[in-house]
Amino acid sequence: MFILVAGTVIFLLLIASASDRGSQAMAEAFEGEVIRRHSKQVTLTTGMRTDYWLDIRTHDGKVRSITLPWRIWGRFEAGDRIVKRVGERWPST
Repeated sequence: MFILVAGTVIFLLLIASASDRGSQAMAEAFEGEVIRRHSKQVTLTTGMRTDYWLDIRTHDGKVRSITLPWRIWGRFEAGDRIVKRVGERWPST
C-alpha cells in the first residue's frame, strides 16, 4: 500500500513539474536574431532522440539557446529575426 501511495505522489509531482516548465516558457518574451540552428542526437536506453536547438542573440546582446520541436525548428534559418511574446509557446518570425 505504501508503495502505491508513494508512486502516486511521485507521479503527481512529475506532472506538476512538467506543467510548471510549460507555463514558465509561455511567460517569457524576447526578440532577437537566430545566430545558429543545430540539432543533437541523444542516446537513450529506449533508442535515439534528436533535440533541435536555436541560438538567439537578443536585443540586449545576450545569447540564449532554446529547444524546439522539429516542425517549429524547421521554420527558422540563421539570420532570421524572431519574436517570442508572452502567452505564446513558440517564437515566430
